[in-house]
Amino acid sequence: MKKIIKDLIKDSLNKNFKDNDIPLNDIEVNLCKDKKFGDYSSNIAMKIASSFNEKPTVFAEKLVERLKKNSKIKKVEIVKPGFINFFVSEDLKFSVIDKILKEKRNYGKNSTGNNLKVLIEFVSANPTGPLHVGHGRGAVFGDCLSNMLTESGYAVTKEYYVNDAGKQIDILVVSVLQRYHELIDSDFEFSYDDLYKGDYIWDIAAELHRNEGSKFLIKNLVDHNNADIDLYIRKIKEILSDREFLYIKKLCVNYVLENIRLNLVEANINFDSWFFESSLLEDKSLDKAVEFLIKNNHTYTKDKALWFKSTDFNDEKDRVLIKENQDHTYLATDIAYHEKKIGRKYDLNVNIWGADHHGYVPRIQGAFQIFSKKKSNLKILLVQFANLYRGTEKVAMSTRSGEFVTLNQLLKEVGKDAMRFFYLTRKSDQHMDFDIELAKSNNNNNPVYYVQYAHARICSIFRQLKKGKNNFSYDKKYLLNLREEEELNIINKLASYPDVILNAAKKYEPHLITNYVRELAQEIHSYYNKHQILVENGDLRNARLALIEAAKYVLQNSAKIIGIEMPEEM
Repeated sequence: MKKIIKDLIKDSLNKNFKDNDIPLNDIEVNLCKDKKFGDYSSNIAMKIASSFNEKPTVFAEKLVERLKKNSKIKKVEIVKPGFINFFVSEDLKFSVIDKILKEKRNYGKNSTGNNLKVLIEFVSANPTGPLHVGHGRGAVFGDCLSNMLTESGYAVTKEYYVNDAGKQIDILVVSVLQRYHELIDSDFEFSYDDLYKGDYIWDIAAELHRNEGSKFLIKNLVDHNNADIDLYIRKIKEILSDREFLYIKKLCVNYVLENIRLNLVEANINFDSWFFESSLLEDKSLDKAVEFLIKNNHTYTKDKALWFKSTDFNDEKDRVLIKENQDHTYLATDIAYHEKKIGRKYDLNVNIWGADHHGYVPRIQGAFQIFSKKKSNLKILLVQFANLYRGTEKVAMSTRSGEFVTLNQLLKEVGKDAMRFFYLTRKSDQHMDFDIELAKSNNNNNPVYYVQYAHARICSIFRQLKKGKNNFSYDKKYLLNLREEEELNIINKLASYPDVILNAAKKYEPHLITNYVRELAQEIHSYYNKHQILVENGDLRNARLALIEAAKYVLQNSAKIIGIEMPEEM
């Protein structure tokens, strides 16, 4: 319908103002929230009247006067300061039900993405411990965004970047080695400053001990435990061979990574690709990227370290790529990783980072510009971590100390559906508090329960229909019986669903979908509570069944994008 109205407006513009260069996409047509003003409205007169030295109301009158007659438009009105409001025919209003019942699971899909290749990198938490509730929000946001873009015709690849080659991994290895030595001899007394302390460290140490016994015992390890962490790591690397240290490192990373993967699967999140930071060192990609930056005058040497001129790209200061001891920084491998992304020829690269990485954006954007020569796009989206509360007490979170609620624990407490829905109820760059007690509740105050209950109610009506030995018979002509305000409200809400998907994908805002589905559920509950569906009159009964059947498909289609189930019974 929007396309029809846009075409009518464009045709009238051409008649009134010949040779105007206003593109069709610049003509805005929106659904009216208040139906007394019509079904659709355009602000075109207010937007461009001044360009033609006209007042908006006068300009609107000229456009309306020369609008083509269209059987689908019942009435057109002008409202100050220049809105043009369109009232569509009853037949057209009901056509959305017919469209949904024909398209079913395809209703709402669009091809605006034109099969463009998109790489979405998200989560990418260091494999030094389990995912915690702070990571969960970015994980769910990235997955839902991927679903939205897929629904809009993009070819999406979901990728997890595994930071398995930096100092934090070495600290993980040392943490495990200390616990491993305690399993061999309980008389060892270690200090745990600067080390990881969670129970999972014991689990990894136990697996190492089961697999290798005392093979990696270092008799004088305890003598070095109070040293500076860098010296401590260096000493262990001197005692163990490169092959031995690498073996323990891989065991640690694989153990943590498998735990992460299983947690994500439990949350209904699956990745297409896992890219390992270590591969950038193994195939010399890091060296090549650094050499390119040096050759093209994007670096300089100071204090025996190599610096990236990130201030050339609006960073607050230049950043180190290679330290004085010749170790690389995370920035160096991140730049090499993004150079690899460019080589994979995606039309759009999307990074989803925690909001604490906001300062990292300019340097990565700058490096991306250098390597891409602006032939590929990088979009960086920041997601605020969620705060978890138990009652009024905020839960402390520290990965190093082991004091955190894991994503797995949250999943066990509230379930996948509540977790995903709650994470998506607010705009991603806004702070949110996760009310765990509300998420566990089975009442209408819980938004995901409220939405799923609407679907279950519809399913229960069809079960009652079957129990009463009646059948649902659909014919478009029956829809003319839908006259109640609540019925028309549902129809209007169903009609807006494709636009919600378009806008959510365009703005990278999944919360628009959770907001929409809550509003649709509210309309369904209001209708259910006020009107009987299985009435005696067959035509009216079939019309109402067609309406709720269409609503059911839209609830299911929305749920697929959000990543939740729509149960038939509750």
